[in-house]
Amino acid sequence: MKKYIVPVTLLVILTIIVSWIAYQRVLIQVNIGPGWDTFAFLANAMDFAGKGFGYAEFDRPPFLSFLTSIPFRLGYTNEATIFFVDGILFVFGVVGLYLFLKLRFDSIQSFLGALLFASFPVILSWVGLGYTDVASVSFSIWALYLLVLAVKKDSRFFYLSFPVAMMAFLTRYTAGLILFPILFYILISGRYLQNFKNMVIGVIGSFIVLMPFLILNNEKLGDPFTPFFSFFAGSETSGLESIAYQPNPFYYLVNLPSYISKDSTFSMWLVYIIVFIIIIGIVLYFYDIFKLELMKRRVKGHISKIFNIERTSTKIQAVIFLIFLVLFIGTFNRVSYMTSELIFFVLGFSAFILLKDVKIKDVEIDLLFLSWFMTYFIFHSTFAVKVDRYFVTMVPAFSYFIILGLSEISNKLKLKSKEINFTSWIISIFLVIIILSSTISFINAMPNKKDYIVEDSKKASEFLKNYDSSYKSKLIYSDVWPTFSWYLEANIKPMPSFNDIRAYNHELEKYNVDYYLTIYGNRNLTSYDKIGQFGTVGVYKKNLNKFETKPVMLYIGKNWQNYVENVLGFKAFIINGLSMDYGAKEYDIKKMNEDLYLDDYSLDELKKYDAVLLYNFAWHDQHKAENLILTYVKDGGTVIIDLSGNLDGIYYGLDDSIFLNTLITRKSLNENPKIVFSSNLTNESIKFSPFITEDGGIWYGANYEALGENKIKNLVVADGKTLIGIQKIGKGKIIWVGYNLFFHAFYYNNTIEKEMVKDIFSLYTKN
Repeated sequence: MKKYIVPVTLLVILTIIVSWIAYQRVLIQVNIGPGWDTFAFLANAMDFAGKGFGYAEFDRPPFLSFLTSIPFRLGYTNEATIFFVDGILFVFGVVGLYLFLKLRFDSIQSFLGALLFASFPVILSWVGLGYTDVASVSFSIWALYLLVLAVKKDSRFFYLSFPVAMMAFLTRYTAGLILFPILFYILISGRYLQNFKNMVIGVIGSFIVLMPFLILNNEKLGDPFTPFFSFFAGSETSGLESIAYQPNPFYYLVNLPSYISKDSTFSMWLVYIIVFIIIIGIVLYFYDIFKLELMKRRVKGHISKIFNIERTSTKIQAVIFLIFLVLFIGTFNRVSYMTSELIFFVLGFSAFILLKDVKIKDVEIDLLFLSWFMTYFIFHSTFAVKVDRYFVTMVPAFSYFIILGLSEISNKLKLKSKEINFTSWIISIFLVIIILSSTISFINAMPNKKDYIVEDSKKASEFLKNYDSSYKSKLIYSDVWPTFSWYLEANIKPMPSFNDIRAYNHELEKYNVDYYLTIYGNRNLTSYDKIGQFGTVGVYKKNLNKFETKPVMLYIGKNWQNYVENVLGFKAFIINGLSMDYGAKEYDIKKMNEDLYLDDYSLDELKKYDAVLLYNFAWHDQHKAENLILTYVKDGGTVIIDLSGNLDGIYYGLDDSIFLNTLITRKSLNENPKIVFSSNLTNESIKFSPFITEDGGIWYGANYEALGENKIKNLVVADGKTLIGIQKIGKGKIIWVGYNLFFHAFYYNNTIEKEMVKDIFSLYTKN
């Protein structure tokens, strides 16, 4: 029992300290208010609790929201609930890391390592915020800790390890990357066959955890696996976070000091000490390998002849290791992250094979933590977009190597009595004092002011509730829709971001929006009256007397929705979806998938619109899709089509094919082609921008040659090739657009070119 007194005592002290840190951090966040992503997780939690109000973002990781929904079901629906859940998971993770480190180090070193993890500014900045970063790392710590227990102690721990790993993944999808260190450790442990049965049971347990969320995804999004695709992107953030373009692959190493401690004379001493410990510890670690083991077992003579290896198998292993080391260094940041991950996986395994005969204490755990760190370092470093908080995923492993360095130093400077290494205790206690002082200083220095956007949003929400008691039945847009959805308990639609200020009023008119809540100033809202201003938040109400009458067109496909209205001068409402209820950027996955397919629409649906636009679209049955267009046109409809987006691909590529009785071919344009207009147009003086791609390449597009009686009358040609042509069929017409003209006008922002396109379409889309 005596041997447990010190570890348990330190665990209790650690839990008390970390609980205090978490509590202080949560209190600060309660005063500040939720962050952008927090509102989305809160809304999802309300839906999971059966108290949803229409707004939710089910493409986000669900597990933190699921845990928050438990107190929500009990009536604790305050926004602070998610802060406390996040704080509890933080404490849970720190305790897990202490126990994990105890498998390799003594109690005081493990205590120090766990406290280091808990005190890094990059961790403290995100504790208690209601984001998924710290929570997912906490589950990852426990998943890997239980994995080691399953291999070293009892394989039944696989029953817990794999389900907890799934919880980490469902908390933040990038946590799925711990699959690499999991597989790596199982492989180097060499016990996967004897543990296979319990491993399978653990995998089944993880799928039991996953299954309810697959059902949820299928119910809410129409596809059980769609949200998991964000795993490859590396981040679920979609809010107002400042994200920087950082091509430097060593960004996280360059900024490492700021993750350890913030700028101050006292705090920087901690940085210097930690860097010193790591460097000296690494030197001593490899010194032990070479001096004490390799020299004894494989090398004859002095240390200068250390690479004179006699065994052929060892030579081969060393060559393989060096090959993959050079390959990894040479290809890092030059190939996909997955390729680098696989190369490092093999590199790590070859290192283990090379060292497996060396009696290094717990080398498997050392390599596990190295694999863990490098998995996330590779993943986040190879993307150009880098955010400091992504280093959170690397902090547990980084803390491990600090303690490994300290352990190596302590072992070389032993002051030992009755199996107690006083050197370890003295250094650790000294560092604990510095860490606690630095942590208290950091917490006291944290901004503690209320978020003015959150406060202004609360006031504006209360105003709207009193102004219009039936506001929940109205269509409301906002720039900060997650915030207002939470405070209004309603499904607030997102206002897209536009480069052209005219687009905002156009967007609101298009969907007949009742209210617009904005944190921005001049939006040129000519059809909306301001009815309230609360700090940064303006409240606008529609004025139908100021609305413009414009033709309403349906766009089927993707890409044009981003710029076609701009090119047409906002003279038409372009609906990108199956119905007028499909608001801007609602991201209904079911509808988004259907929007691409022309033959998902009925003739009656098409007839609701003044015109149908087709670009980069798809079909289930090409013959059916063509008949639908022709019938719609013969009955008096107008179709605007550019097949430049349908020239490539196996299923929907139309190069050298016949579509609508017209031969479609992929052809190039000269950089400055001769532009000729129809005789009834008076735009001969228009100067087009050069026809070259963004990277200076040749401009390609669709060329058309009608094969039937209904020929295409060219309105604008470039070197004799159709840029805009009209084909009359029955009571209606098809307007053929060639060579991706809309994008050309938009990309080069040629005002005169845009005006020409707008005028022609205004003239020829009239019935």
